[in-house]
Amino acid sequence: MAWLHAASLNSIRDGAVVGVNVGGTPVALYHLRGEIYATHGICTHALALLSEGWVEDGKIECPLHQGQFDIRTGKALCAPLTTDLRTYAVKLKGGDIFVDLDGHGAHPAAPPEMADRAIPTNDAAATMSTAVIVGAGQTAAAAIRALRGAGFNGAIDLVGDEPHLPYERPPLSKDMLLGRGNLDACTRLSKLNADALGVRLHLGQQAVAIDPARKQVVLAQGRTLPYDVLLIATGGRALRLGIPGSDRPGVLHLRTIEDAAAIDRALGSATHVAIIGGGFIGLELASAAITRNVAVTVLEREPEIMMRLLPAPLGRTFRRLAEAHGVEVRRHADIQEITQRGSKLGVVTERDTIEVDAVLVGIGLEPALDLAATAGCAVAGGIEVDAEGHTSVPGIWAAGDCALHHATRDGRRRRLESWHNAEEQGAAAGRSMAGATPAATVKKPWFWTDQFGLNIQMIGSIRAEDTVIRQGDIEAAAGAVYRTIDRETGRLTGVIAFSAPDVIRQARHELEAATPFALEDVSAVMLADDGSDTNTSPSEISAMNIHSPLALTKRYLWPQEGLTRIPDWVYTDETIYQHEVEKIFHGRTWNYVALECEIPNPGDYIRSHVGPTPVVVARADDGSINVFENRCAHRAAEFCRELSGNAKEFVCPYHQWTYDLKGNLAGVPFRRGVNGKGGMPADFRTADHGLRKLSVTSHRGVVFASYCETMESFEDYLGPEVLREFDATFDGRKLTLLGYYRHSLPGNWKLYHENLKDPYHATLLHTFLVTFGLLVAGNRSLMLADPSGRHGVMASAKSDGKALANDTKKEMRAYREGMTLEEPRFMDFIDEFDSPWSVTMSTIWPSLIVQREMNTLGVRQIVPTGPHEFIMKWTMFGFEGDTEEMTRHRLRQGNLMGPAGFLGLEDNEAIKFVQDGMRNVPNGEHLVKLDPDVEAGTADSLISEAAIRAMYKHWRQEMGL
Repeated sequence: MAWLHAASLNSIRDGAVVGVNVGGTPVALYHLRGEIYATHGICTHALALLSEGWVEDGKIECPLHQGQFDIRTGKALCAPLTTDLRTYAVKLKGGDIFVDLDGHGAHPAAPPEMADRAIPTNDAAATMSTAVIVGAGQTAAAAIRALRGAGFNGAIDLVGDEPHLPYERPPLSKDMLLGRGNLDACTRLSKLNADALGVRLHLGQQAVAIDPARKQVVLAQGRTLPYDVLLIATGGRALRLGIPGSDRPGVLHLRTIEDAAAIDRALGSATHVAIIGGGFIGLELASAAITRNVAVTVLEREPEIMMRLLPAPLGRTFRRLAEAHGVEVRRHADIQEITQRGSKLGVVTERDTIEVDAVLVGIGLEPALDLAATAGCAVAGGIEVDAEGHTSVPGIWAAGDCALHHATRDGRRRRLESWHNAEEQGAAAGRSMAGATPAATVKKPWFWTDQFGLNIQMIGSIRAEDTVIRQGDIEAAAGAVYRTIDRETGRLTGVIAFSAPDVIRQARHELEAATPFALEDVSAVMLADDGSDTNTSPSEISAMNIHSPLALTKRYLWPQEGLTRIPDWVYTDETIYQHEVEKIFHGRTWNYVALECEIPNPGDYIRSHVGPTPVVVARADDGSINVFENRCAHRAAEFCRELSGNAKEFVCPYHQWTYDLKGNLAGVPFRRGVNGKGGMPADFRTADHGLRKLSVTSHRGVVFASYCETMESFEDYLGPEVLREFDATFDGRKLTLLGYYRHSLPGNWKLYHENLKDPYHATLLHTFLVTFGLLVAGNRSLMLADPSGRHGVMASAKSDGKALANDTKKEMRAYREGMTLEEPRFMDFIDEFDSPWSVTMSTIWPSLIVQREMNTLGVRQIVPTGPHEFIMKWTMFGFEGDTEEMTRHRLRQGNLMGPAGFLGLEDNEAIKFVQDGMRNVPNGEHLVKLDPDVEAGTADSLISEAAIRAMYKHWRQEMGL
């Protein structure tokens, strides 16, 4: 014997357990009424530390899955434990504890095969000759042990269509996908156990019929098995999608050990997977994928995940946990088809197509009911059973995933697809089949899930209609505790604890209370049911977590060639678009919103946008210009409905909340209630509930707004070179409004920026430009990019178009020799600007185009509506002091060069063609290599794409890509 020092005696109080390391072995020491005992310190089931468990009545309870061991003998006392705990000899010397790792404790555990077998004590059980169990899963293993434990001494036949011994399924979506599990670790009934318990195995064989009259089970091979008592534990199969393409290779489900192996292989080579279904299986798969650095998109058809299982606030909690670890969760997802897109799969939704390496489906279980139904058992979405597992047919029991739970709530019975229910129902049926009396107590339903490094346990019968309260301030993180309350009775129905197993232990007693739950006892916060917290976007949640870059950087890989290649997902992906809204339009940018001449007087206002977000631009009584969101602070209604006008205040049409011209809340009807009842709380302050205001700047009559409160000046934002061109157009003369155009383009909003940073196309596409000398290869020209790459100016000096070399004409197929205009005044250029250029098109990132084409002037505002469409709002202007003839001249040229003119029509169609090409032939790249001597930036040639490369250099920096 080798006695090793373990701890001091005074380090363990009576009734407690401590964990120590003895010679490299984890050991748990227990103090029971003056006696010290020692066991191995790790649970034999899920490798939890027993020192974090609970000591009670000479037993240690595992903190993870509630398994209990006898401290003195190490015997495994209940599920999920199947292997006893090693005990060690202990001696005391002075005030110290010594342990012998080679010697058993004073009361060694019995061998497992002896522990599983019991001496028959029930006369009825002894007369039974044969028990047949159809379905060789966890439920069957529990039933077999209960049968023998209750004294059944007849034969037991176990039939299973899988070739494996009974195994538990929870590790399939957890440890098996993380390299920490295998089939042996999952097995609930080993070959040694089966032999010791006298079980005859019929594995890999399917039961095809039950004959209750003859008491026979018919196997697929034609063999029959007689029975005296029969247990149906057939479980079910993973539900399949009923959409085109759902049977493609790479569309995977999880139910069996083989399914888990296939998913494991898929995750090993994937960079991005789609998971269809936002239930527990779906989220556990998402957790495993994220742990393995695979980007995840979860698609849930309901308004919230887990809506059929849990109240909405709990669904939001689980969703936020997933989003905080980089999972993209899409709700209201209408999945229409799964297509093959090269080497990838395309999940087609009503919004877009998501390209992924694999599709993992977790939409529920289809219970296997055919055997039971054809045998005459009552079936209603599950096999109807009582508390002991009896079906409606004498001699037949049912348990597990295929059976309804016996307890009802609101007159309804449900199947409980959980590890705990498989154990409890299986054991109850086994005892009843042996003729034993039912267990004295029935345990509350209990469930656990492992997600994103947290062990989350739930106990009780929770309904989707229950009220949810949260204890304290911790939300969706370790230590968070939620309780569910019956709305009618106020009684506690369930407890959910995030890595807080001690709370679950306490909850067993709380759930027994027959009185309403006292919220004040736990500092409870009631959570809203109406989704009022859904303004927090997945991108915002992810940005707060260290894992947030994963979903983008793993899912969206820029080509190795660098800026000379642009992947299609830049223009087509919904997640990228939503990230653009957050990082660009709502980020550190000045966004065009109006011209001052549109709101010249106090009270004038106009509706506008910052990106896709609607805003109001208003001039207050003090002359200040204010920009605020067009969303009532009360119930989110768009309160400003007119495109423009003059008002003293804004009144929301829904509940008549009133705001002043600066966006401050000015009035709330019945704020004080009526007759001393109702109304707002006493501490309600109107100053706290105004509209969301944006930063505002104006430069030479052009108004810009930003969500950033610390924006640099507009002059610094443009930089000196782009500012010079901007000021050449807005030269100090007062602007006058001429009119508007508005149209939508079926393309990505960035394609319009590219179009105006791409002088190469202008020399080839536009017959009008090249034939009349406005923008021709060989003209004096410039493609300017500011140092950041975000802004640009395409400029050209007009020629007469007659001096073109023949070689140049041949390259430009759009050139039309001899084409003339019947109205020559269209091409008159009146030199009125301090600029060498007759045509300039300035792109001010992210939403403004300044158009100066000869003498027609306008600003174009980009309003994106999604990755595949944007609205272009054109505002045409002139200057005070313009003669009537100059105004007519500007309008003539505006009609020629507007959205329906010779130039606009061609550009609009070209942008549509590009977007169509990416959507219909996806997963490609764009080549932008022209002018290789300029890596990215300003070019003095029209045959260049350097400005496009500069824009995407900036875009990638802003997007974190």
